[in-house]
Amino acid sequence: TLLEMIVAVGVFSVAILIAISSFLNLQSVEKKVQASFEVQTNLRFALEIMAKEIRTGTSYHCNLSSGVEPVSCPSGLNSFTFKNASGAVVIYRQNADRIEKSSDGGSVFQPLTASNIKVENLKFYVVGAETGDNIQPRVLINMKASGQTRSGQSVFGFQTMVSQRKPAP
Repeated sequence: TLLEMIVAVGVFSVAILIAISSFLNLQSVEKKVQASFEVQTNLRFALEIMAKEIRTGTSYHCNLSSGVEPVSCPSGLNSFTFKNASGAVVIYRQNADRIEKSSDGGSVFQPLTASNIKVENLKFYVVGAETGDNIQPRVLINMKASGQTRSGQSVFGFQTMVSQRKPAP
């Protein structure tokens, strides 16, 4: 009958509306997760770039000078200078809300993080940098950053410990 047909169409319409609503909600969540993943990937990439180069470096110290005298800084600073495996003076620093790298002793700095990422805190803690102290030089890198995603700001914290590879005698 006509009444049964109207009820069936109404029930079917409600079921389709719920299914479409669920699909759109899942699609929205997937976009938010993807944006958050992109921010995390960029931050992990910057941290990995720093860690790989620091691991094979020497003459660690936490300041912007291009000096080569190793100095520990257990209280942490937002810049880190060292000699890389090729002997070039490399500086990593937090400048405003970005992480930057200089491979020429501080003349030119290039950003390591994307423009949509705001680095709120970057600290380098160096222990055992001085020669002759029989302590394996190591650097703790601590970073707090946020990234603009479709759902707003997402805040992430990253930390890694890098120990210097001692060259074979």
